[in-house]
Amino acid sequence: MKRILLSALAMFLVINIQAQSPQVTFDHMSLVVKDLSTTIDFYVKVLGFHRIDDPTGVATIDWVENQTGQQLHFSQGDMSEIKFSKSVHMSFGVDALAPFIANLEKHNIPYESWTGDKSSITIRADGIRQIYINDPNGYWIEINDRVTN
Repeated sequence: MKRILLSALAMFLVINIQAQSPQVTFDHMSLVVKDLSTTIDFYVKVLGFHRIDDPTGVATIDWVENQTGQQLHFSQGDMSEIKFSKSVHMSFGVDALAPFIANLEKHNIPYESWTGDKSSITIRADGIRQIYINDPNGYWIEINDRVTN
């Protein structure tokens, strides 16, 4: 009887383990850029990322990471085939939008609402406030205050 129960338990565990989906987490995003130095400068000074070691050892690749461990991998290269659209963007949350906007203004970085109104903030139906900026390569970035709402 013990053998039957142990066999049934073992089969149940095997079936359960196989039925579970693997955990998928965000690792990094890779972007082709015109100039590594200008791009790194923007992500460090404007967005508050910090440089991290490049595991590839390739001279035309560099990495940054934000305070929550999200990493971006930049590869200097040909951008002629890349098409930009605000609908395709990265999004980062901030504790407070006003100090972030002040930092943008300090660095002469324009921002706009979703509809393209310059120096304006979009307020979503859920109350989250958001703005949109471009990095030096033309990639769209949403900044929102979801962190505090």
